[in-house]
Parts: sequence; C-alpha cells; structure tokens
Amino acid sequence: MTQLAPPRAKGGFDRRLLHRAKGASVYIGLCAGLGLVRTACVVAGAWLTASLIAGAFAGGEGLDDLAPQLIALAAVLAARALLASVQEAAAHRASAGVKSGLRRQALGQLMRLPSGERHSGETAALLVRGIDALDDYFARYLPQLVLAVVVPIGVLVVMLIAYPPAALVVLVTLPLIPLFGILIGLYTRTRAERQWESTSHLAHHFADLIAGLPTLKAFGRAAKQTGAIEVTTGSYRRRSMSLLRVAFCSALVLELAASLSVAVVAVTVGVDLVEGGLVGAAGLQTALLVLILAPEAYLPLRNVGAHYHASAEGLAAAEKVFAILDEAPEDAEEREAPAAQGEDVGIAQRTGKQGVAALASSAALGRTPLGRAPTIMFRRTVFAYPGRQPLPELSLTVPAGQTTVLTARSGAGKSTLMASLVGFRRPVSGTIAFDDTDLSDLDLAAVRRSIAWLPQRPVLIDGTVAENVRLAVPDGASDPAVAKAIAAAHAPAATRTVAADGSGLSAGEAARVGLARFLLRVDLLDPPVLLLDEPTAHLDGDTEQAVLDSFAPYRDGRTVLIASHRPAVRAIADREVDW
Repeated sequence: MTQLAPPRAKGGFDRRLLHRAKGASVYIGLCAGLGLVRTACVVAGAWLTASLIAGAFAGGEGLDDLAPQLIALAAVLAARALLASVQEAAAHRASAGVKSGLRRQALGQLMRLPSGERHSGETAALLVRGIDALDDYFARYLPQLVLAVVVPIGVLVVMLIAYPPAALVVLVTLPLIPLFGILIGLYTRTRAERQWESTSHLAHHFADLIAGLPTLKAFGRAAKQTGAIEVTTGSYRRRSMSLLRVAFCSALVLELAASLSVAVVAVTVGVDLVEGGLVGAAGLQTALLVLILAPEAYLPLRNVGAHYHASAEGLAAAEKVFAILDEAPEDAEEREAPAAQGEDVGIAQRTGKQGVAALASSAALGRTPLGRAPTIMFRRTVFAYPGRQPLPELSLTVPAGQTTVLTARSGAGKSTLMASLVGFRRPVSGTIAFDDTDLSDLDLAAVRRSIAWLPQRPVLIDGTVAENVRLAVPDGASDPAVAKAIAAAHAPAATRTVAADGSGLSAGEAARVGLARFLLRVDLLDPPVLLLDEPTAHLDGDTEQAVLDSFAPYRDGRTVLIASHRPAVRAIADREVDW
C-alpha cells in the first residue's frame, strides 16, 4: 500500500488541522481578535496601575481623585476575566468540532482501507483517547501561541514610546524564550511520540487480553498475564514520568530566562531613576509602567512552552490520524460508502458500530455492474499477513452459475479468499478477475453491490433480531421481507433482543441471524455472486438441513462460493475444491 509521508507540524502549529478540521480556521481568527483586545487590556491595566501608584505616592492625590482610575482599573480587570472565559468556551467548542470532524474523516477513510492491517485496540485508543488529547492543544496551547505573537508586539510598541532603553532590552532578550522553547520542544516531541507508541502498545495488549480472557480462564492461564501486564504498565509509567520530568525542567528553564530578562529591565530603570533620568510623578509612572509591562511581554512565550507539553500527546496522535488520512484508498475511483453484506465484519474490526452503519447506503447505490453469474478467477494469487509466512500460491476458477464448495484445511486461506473478493484483503502477487476483468480495474464499491457475503462471524448490534437483519438493506426492507428472511434462516423471533457482544444468543442463533441478513440482501438486491463462510458450522444436523433446503432457491442462476467441511453442505456442491 502506498503511504504518503505527512509533513510534521512546525513549531507546534499543525496547518493540517486548519485544512482537515472544519471550524479550526474560524477559531484561529477568534483567538487573534481576542488577543488584540487582551493586549489592549494588558496595556490599559498597566497604565492605570502605574498612574494610581504614582499619583498616590508621588503626586499626593487622594482617594476621591483616584476613584475614576480605580473604577477603570476594575473594569479592565473584569474585561480580562471575561475575555479569558470567552476564550475558554470558544476553545472547548472548537476542540469538540475539530475532534468530531477528525473522527468522521478517519472512520470514513478506514472504511475505504483494507481491514486487518491495524489492531483494533490501537485504532480505538487513537480515535478516542488520542484525539481527546487535542483538548489541551486548542484550549491551552493554541490561544497562547496567538497571544505570543500579538501581546509582545503591542507591549514593545508601548515600551518603545514610553522608555526606549527598556524596549531595547526586551527586544534583545525576548528571542531567547522561543529559542529555548524550540530546542526543548524538539526533544519533547520525540518523547511524546514514544509515549504515544507506549500507549498504543498498552491498548493493543489490553484489547487482546480482554478478548481472550474467557479462553485464558478456561485453561488456567489468566494469572500468567499478570507479569506481562506489569511489564507493559511499568514501561508506560516510566515513559510518563520521563515526559513529566522534561516538562518540569523546561518550565524552570523558561522561567529562569524570563526572570533574568525582567531583572535586566528593572536594573536599567532603577539606575535611571537613581541618576535622575526619570523624575517626578511622571517619571515614576513611566518606570512603573515599564516594570509592569516587561513581564507581560515574556508571559505568553513562557506559557507557550509550558502548554506545549500538555498538547504534545494530542499532536502525536494527530500525526497518526493524518497518516491514515493520507493513505491511498482501495479504489481511487471509490467515492461511496462500502455496502457489501457481511462488510460489517471487516469494518467493525476497524471502526465498531460506525462500520456496520455503512451498510445503510447499499440499497440506494443502484444495480450491480457485474454480468449475471460471472466466472471468478484467482490467477497465481498469494496472500500474506504481517509476521507470518505467506499462504500457498493459489490458482482457482469458480464457474459461473454453479455452487463451488471449498474444503481446504483450517488456516489454508478460505476466509481470506472470500474477503479478497470484496476488497478486504489484497494479494501480494497474482490477480483476481471477474469474467476476465481484473478486480483492480473495476469500481470496488460497485463490485461490493454485486456480492452478498455471509462471514464466519456476523457482527451484531444492540437491538432486536429484526433490526440486525434489516442492516442488509436498511432503507428498503419491509416487515414482511424481514419476516420471510428470518423464517428461511430459522433465526430467532424478530422481536427478540440482541446485544452487540452476542449475549442472549447461542452461537448457532447468532449464525442464523447473520444468514437471515444475507438472505434478505439476496431477496431485495438480487446480487449475482454469493459468498458463504462456514454457514452451518454451529447448527445441528436437522437445522442445518432445513437451512440448506431454504437456501436452495437462492442458488439458482448465481455464482456461489461456500467454505465448509460439513457433509451436508458438500452434498449440494456442483464442484468441490481442496488444496
């Protein structure tokens, strides 16, 4: 698969968030506007404070004379508090919108990518906890980044007018803060990426452990996992503490640099006061104004460095999301949501219920592009999984209009073969063709509309049996059609409640719910290709025969490919293939 290397964020500001995330650009503009107003409040507050102190101590003014300035100062402070509150509310609103947009885009992209290439635990951690970490980026870091541009410029202009020597000191020392921040940020970004990798590994491990817990308990191996969990969580704890140490040390460095710079300004002003360069109430007011404004010039830059660490994890997760968004989809011409029956398995492994919901578009996408009952050909096809030996090379022809049963040994690749026909697996070599036309040359979304697929483990959703069956064609399935499919599959009652984890149903009942969904799709969409993976594996002999009898009319005039070892299934085959 071709993967484009996404550009890294520069200086902690990722422009891709502006292009990919709706509302981010508006939020940046709002931050800039609020930054200008806050700068005006900073200058006004400093001038009023300096005027009050100078008037009271050097000008001999009383409380009545200073009352208007006190009221104005209170108003300025209230305005600063209100602006901070507005900034916080806007930040959380923008963050929620950006996170929602990124999740939708990532889920949509994952639906277009082959399944099985990412672990579901890592993907879930990325789309939930990882994207949630962008809260600090939008609520803390980004506003300070805007203020770090606006406030120092405004403060420097005022200081240059009031007392140029102090403005010169600030102008010379101010670049030290971002310089130190960039150096620390580069180091922190590497640590944050390692931290995110540790988080992904931990999510991967826990997802595997939870999925296999019943089996581990059945064989008395659950306690053995304690050591593995301790190792994984210990690694995560050490990386977290290491990142926190860097954050605390960097804050100390930035604070020290800012404090030394302010001290130089204070010494410059103090020497001028002592030597008589600044005299009277006006001189004291100027000195106080400069001393109050100098820390305000450095404060936004210090906060940028401090808040960068809080946002580093979110940016690292955003890098992973952008890497997904930049991957080439299965079909360059594909613009529509996947719709093949049984696609819920491949999608749900990547995206959960969002993937199952993609079936809703199948009925509205039109008729199938394949010819009636096409011949399917695998030409020297080889499939491979990461960390495993490639499956044996396969050349196979599935005749048009016939029922072919695959009886190869378990693990030989029967399920992989079927998944490849709907684009969920790609061969590393060889080709797959429908009527001499390579699958790669066909519109994959349209091919999926030509196929009804019953996977080995149909995915269920919370709801009734009827709601689960109706997923095949959600917008076009009437109650009588659903009832007919349920009856043909000998599935549980339509009103029976089903949980997403399958609780409340036996393995055989869950399989029959999947079969009813399959038959409903065949009834309403008339696909020319039927794929069934172990359709009767969990059924008793009588139920199996009843299901096969109900299935018989659906096989007429279609290309049917079934993977099964059951004698009753093999008995209905026109052709049996083993390898």
